[in-house]
Amino acid sequence: MTASATFLKHTLPPEVYKVARRLEVWRASAKRGRRIPEGLWDAAARLARTYGVSRVSAALRLSYCDLQRRGRGARTQPPAQPSFIQLPGPTASTTLDHRGTVEVVHGSGSRLILRLPEAKPEELLPLVQAFLGHRR
Repeated sequence: MTASATFLKHTLPPEVYKVARRLEVWRASAKRGRRIPEGLWDAAARLARTYGVSRVSAALRLSYCDLQRRGRGARTQPPAQPSFIQLPGPTASTTLDHRGTVEVVHGSGSRLILRLPEAKPEELLPLVQAFLGHRR
């Protein structure tokens, strides 16, 4: 293993090192002037979206501009899906009005509506924090 391969192996995530190794094998066997296969570009672009174009282009010895152009695309992580939490409603047979209603809208568009007229603010705070993703 060469010094640069040793450096790569100990400073980069394993998946970056694997693609670097694939590129090294391809470069050793390809004739000069041949284009890098699309499969290798796709793998490098996925890594660039995760670890950054600068870091990956340096590690894989690829053109920063080419990798940046190919790396533009959908993010590798899907957007967070809102979860549904159902709480038991009040047991009294009285009708609810707008007193005791709390409505919270998350930046993702998820909405939480609490209609608990008897609840105290300190009882609702943990529910709102859980909805917004706050942790203590």
